[in-house]
Amino acid sequence: MGIDWVSLFFCYFSGILLSRDFIVMPGRKKKAHEARLRRKGFIPVRLKVKKKIAVPKATRMASISQMESLEEAQPGSLDEFPFLSDPKTMEYIEGSRTMFIMRGLPGSGKSSLAKQIADAYGNTVVCSADTFRYVDGVYVFDRTKLQESHEKCRELARLSADSSINVLIIDNTNIRVWEFKYYLEIARRKQYTVVLVEPRTPWKWDLHELARKNGHDVPERKIREMLGRYEVAIPLYFGWFLNGDDSARVLTVGEQVLKQLSDVREFAEEFKCYSESGTGSLDLTKYFTREAFTGNKNSIHCTAMFTKYGKVPGSEAYTTSEMVVNSCGQVFRIEIVGFLITPRTFGARVRLTAYQKKLWGQDDYETVNHQGTPVRGMRSRNISGESEGWDGGLPSSPSLSNRFAQLGIEEEEIFDEGAADNLANTATEHESEDTERDYKFCPTWGFGRRAHITLGCAPGIPPVQTGLDLIEVISTEAMTSDLSGVESTHESAASDLESVTSELSLISDPGSFSIKKGEARCYGDGRWVVYLDKSIHVDAMFSGFY
Repeated sequence: MGIDWVSLFFCYFSGILLSRDFIVMPGRKKKAHEARLRRKGFIPVRLKVKKKIAVPKATRMASISQMESLEEAQPGSLDEFPFLSDPKTMEYIEGSRTMFIMRGLPGSGKSSLAKQIADAYGNTVVCSADTFRYVDGVYVFDRTKLQESHEKCRELARLSADSSINVLIIDNTNIRVWEFKYYLEIARRKQYTVVLVEPRTPWKWDLHELARKNGHDVPERKIREMLGRYEVAIPLYFGWFLNGDDSARVLTVGEQVLKQLSDVREFAEEFKCYSESGTGSLDLTKYFTREAFTGNKNSIHCTAMFTKYGKVPGSEAYTTSEMVVNSCGQVFRIEIVGFLITPRTFGARVRLTAYQKKLWGQDDYETVNHQGTPVRGMRSRNISGESEGWDGGLPSSPSLSNRFAQLGIEEEEIFDEGAADNLANTATEHESEDTERDYKFCPTWGFGRRAHITLGCAPGIPPVQTGLDLIEVISTEAMTSDLSGVESTHESAASDLESVTSELSLISDPGSFSIKKGEARCYGDGRWVVYLDKSIHVDAMFSGFY
């Protein structure tokens, strides 16, 4: 594949490439990365080194005012984007791998926003097919070379990811999901958290304004065709994603907990059938694996809403809700309060804050009966992890009716587009009640109680089972703890509580076993819970897994 060296050389030094530096990173890494790209035929000359850090808000706003004369106007207030306005988020991104995939029609402000992101961070590479469409310093769109320009863009992204660039910005229109799937694969392989970014300019859907403002003379007719193909990108799930270092740290703590539990005689006796064949030792770190997991096996997350690419009813309403849109790309502090171990799954329990619960869309009252059949709540997910969604008989479900009554939502509202927002907003009314019940052996209860991070699964068990196991354990905790005020408040859990009544004689006094990191309890049927003496706090970015 030939490279027009003269054209690229002229582009870099005339500042035509959208007036931005192609690569921004510290000197040593920059030299190594440029050398590697040069061998691949990408960079013919050394670029100016720019040491960049998170830019103060005042500086960023001043920069915006200086650029107002550009034909492609700015994409709205930076305060709308947490990765450009929230200091905590910006600091996190500086030390984590993040891939921003830009989406937007020509003239919508997409590339200006990409430049603002690049200006805010060091160790950044912007990948755009437009970069490879200049001839003698002039942008020329040649349909016959369309595939070639995108191949070069993809290659640049791959090489940059292999070089451990912290921030990758994919600056193409990406109007259909398949157009950026290649970059998603790079992100999975190299542990990048993906954030889809669209400009929020008031004219982003105004065909006349888009035709007037775009910098490459794309006609209104063509933009109308592109708009007709524009897809709402709904992920497999939304959640809080830990970076590579924090994922490794939590997984390591999990292994330590398993090893400490193995020294508890009662635990070892119950789990001895899962020890490796031919050995006398109990090694659950090899029994619980991450082979059935999607994405990078070394990355962990806490699911906020399972959307299954839009196949779960309410997914699009959740995806496009203001709360979710404004939170994507924002960093949250996640609190891990304990661990759950069953013959099927191993997970970390997460206690959500009031704000995090506004993003919670999972079914806290989903159960599985003794035949392995899901009992429907707001949504029902079978053992394979597939959502069965809302059905016509849903409003007559006693547990669901009670749940909506608790939140002050009429049953017919579940079919409205704003149902997801209603659930999130009204849940905050009960935050004080949930917070007051900070029981040692029932650390998570009520709305958001199912929140967890799956750390490993037994062979043949899907990760979704961790949440189902946790729901069972929480119901059992309630029956073995002094939660007299909980049952009346959380009436929708009544069926859950009744389902474990027959077991109370066996576990009315589960007993406690001290381990180095806290206290362990057994709730029967191989269900063990570790209650940490001190919570583990990690930062995680809210986004979607596409």
